[in-house]
Amino acid sequence: MDWSLITGFGDSAVMLPAAVAIALWLAAGGAWGATLAWLLAFGAGATLVATTKIAFLGWGIGSAWLDFTGISGHTTLATAVTLTAIHLLSRGLPRVYRLVLMTAGLAGALAVGLSRLALEAHSISEVCAGLLIGGLVAGSFAAVSRRLPGPRLAPGVMVAALAAVCLTLHGHQAGSQELITRLALFLSGHGEAYTRAIYVAGIA
Repeated sequence: MDWSLITGFGDSAVMLPAAVAIALWLAAGGAWGATLAWLLAFGAGATLVATTKIAFLGWGIGSAWLDFTGISGHTTLATAVTLTAIHLLSRGLPRVYRLVLMTAGLAGALAVGLSRLALEAHSISEVCAGLLIGGLVAGSFAAVSRRLPGPRLAPGVMVAALAAVCLTLHGHQAGSQELITRLALFLSGHGEAYTRAIYVAGIA
């Protein structure tokens, strides 16, 4: 299996524009409350991911026991965006269809998480944390958006936008990890970032 192909869908080069596409679809449809709710939920999740990475890279704050150095960003973003898109697109469908679609979306997010494990980019705890945080982002948005007016724009518009984003940007890398590393070093004042090797050395 080509895990690199799968993991590419979770890269921020794809998922950030996809998140923006969802926000634009909501806003264009006049659902301003839902737009704000999505941006806040997604922003909170992305900030949490970055914070855990900065804490480890800059100060070595993590867990040797859990083999945790920061939440998997690929898994978090893929879970949040995929489940949110399915939630919005399946509104009005019978419950059984919604459950089938949500299960398929979760399977896709899980595949991205498994790709991070296969490529040895993250540990099990980091991928599980990504699934949890991504699920919380999507779940919190869904809970709030149910009480808000929905967008007055055809779902096909968002499908087309998300398809265009995935097809044109897949394979690109945003370089967010490098940016986070630089920020961590700037904030901590250290010359080198901490790595998972500190656990092997018994420092953490």
